[in-house]
Amino acid sequence: MTRTFESDLKQELQDPEFAKMFGAAQAKSSFAITLSKARAKLGLTQKGLATKVGVSQAYIAKLEGGEANPTLERIGSLLAILGLSLTTGTTTLSPYPETLPRETVSPKTATKV
Repeated sequence: MTRTFESDLKQELQDPEFAKMFGAAQAKSSFAITLSKARAKLGLTQKGLATKVGVSQAYIAKLEGGEANPTLERIGSLLAILGLSLTTGTTTLSPYPETLPRETVSPKTATKV
C-alpha cells in the first residue's frame, strides 16, 4: 500500500496528543487567514488595525502569522473593529476539512457563502 500525506495524517490523528496539537494549529491558522483577509479587504495596514485596537503592529503580525494565542475576547474585539463577528462551527479534523455553505453577513450587505 502506498503511503500518502492524508493516510499518514489520518493515522497520526488517532493519537489524542497529536490531534490536540493539530487542532490548535489549525484553529490559529484559520483565524490568521480570516483576520488577514478581512483587514486587507478594508484597506487597513497591520499598523492601522493595531492602532484601532490598541495593540502593537508586531502583535497583529503574530496573529496573522498564526504565532499568537489570542483570547476569545481579543478575537471578538479585533473582528468588531473590522465590522465582523465570530461564528462557530465544526468540521472533521483533517488537512482539508469539509465545510458546508453558511449564511454570513458582511458589514455592508448580506451574502451567502
